[in-house]
Amino acid sequence: MVIKKLFRASILNPKGPGSSEFYEDGALYVENGLIKSIGKFDEIAQKTKYFQLIELDGVVIPGFVDVHLHWVQHRVRGQYAGELLSWLKSYIWPEEARYIDTDFAIAAAEQFYTDLLRTGTVMGMSYSSPHASATDIALQKMRGDWIIGNVLMAINAPDYLTDYSLHDPVLLKDFMARTDRIHYAVTPRFAPNLSAAALGMMGQIAAASDAFIQTHLAESRAELAWVKELFPDAAHYTEVYDLAGLLTKKTILGHCIEMCDAEWQCLAERGSWVAHCPTSNEALGNRRMPLEKLREYDIPFALATDIGGGPSHSMLHVMQRFLSVHRAAGIPINVQEALYRGTLAGAEAMGRDSVAGNFIPGKRADFILMPTMDSHDSWEGWFESSLAGSISELETRPQGTWLSGEKVA
Repeated sequence: MVIKKLFRASILNPKGPGSSEFYEDGALYVENGLIKSIGKFDEIAQKTKYFQLIELDGVVIPGFVDVHLHWVQHRVRGQYAGELLSWLKSYIWPEEARYIDTDFAIAAAEQFYTDLLRTGTVMGMSYSSPHASATDIALQKMRGDWIIGNVLMAINAPDYLTDYSLHDPVLLKDFMARTDRIHYAVTPRFAPNLSAAALGMMGQIAAASDAFIQTHLAESRAELAWVKELFPDAAHYTEVYDLAGLLTKKTILGHCIEMCDAEWQCLAERGSWVAHCPTSNEALGNRRMPLEKLREYDIPFALATDIGGGPSHSMLHVMQRFLSVHRAAGIPINVQEALYRGTLAGAEAMGRDSVAGNFIPGKRADFILMPTMDSHDSWEGWFESSLAGSISELETRPQGTWLSGEKVA
């Protein structure tokens, strides 16, 4: 049985960092959860027969994509701030230790997905705790489309975490063999938690399985100094990962703030992605991520919340701060790019752009409804105004979320 739905609303469809299409009276025609056509309502309706008409009061945009966050830190998002390394030791690692409790992890996972869908996020990349059971739970409870990895850490961290980490190659391979590879990423937490040899083995395992890789890079000056102490023979932090074979086109690197030109050049040559986390950088007192360097070296990037470093799981809040922090530094940037970096760019980073990220026939009908716009506004002015407000206002601004054409929040 073919289920046909015609959604009528204003529709905003991002196509690139400087390209979008907007239909004031638009239509999104969906069959069995997949987009069949998009355009002006009158034109689409005339071509379509025997459909369920669903009229929505507002603006339909693609669901948000968050390419760097920690679902096991969701409960403590925004509660703490301070320098990265002391924050990890004092607050984050003890919180992650709780996820050895499967009942606790199940309840937390269910709440995580509910909250993310409510705020309009339909897919993304997430770090789990080191526990295999917690990662299994996150994958089993998944709502939306996620890539998840249990953090791999063997040294320079509490025993109550490293004892449960699958940093041994045999254990990791065994776990990956029974995991849905489409939704799993090899996840070294960051260089200080593994030896050069262990990082190299992670690179080999990822290459052999063609897996996604996610890790952190150059988030703070203190981290940079620590990596230099631990890996004195490396020319720079990025080389630590490069020598380990961890920089690929399927690698997403969180933060990338304290970098030299040689490192930017290396990322450009490897085709690795950067996950830009402006709200987390502000909360933890890090410097502004040099957007101008990403542009100079043509390095692909997408936006992310980095909860719990980021204070909110709202991608609208991330877009707000993305525009604000870079404009304050004199960097030209517009709302078209903010929308793209929080939607289609994330799908591209995840290798999902053929099936998600915007409204192209054949893709999943994953979208959200935003409040209506004044008929006298341009869509750019409307979207800019939609990014104004407090965290709590932005978290509740989406009026609904649909996955494959079905309303889920």
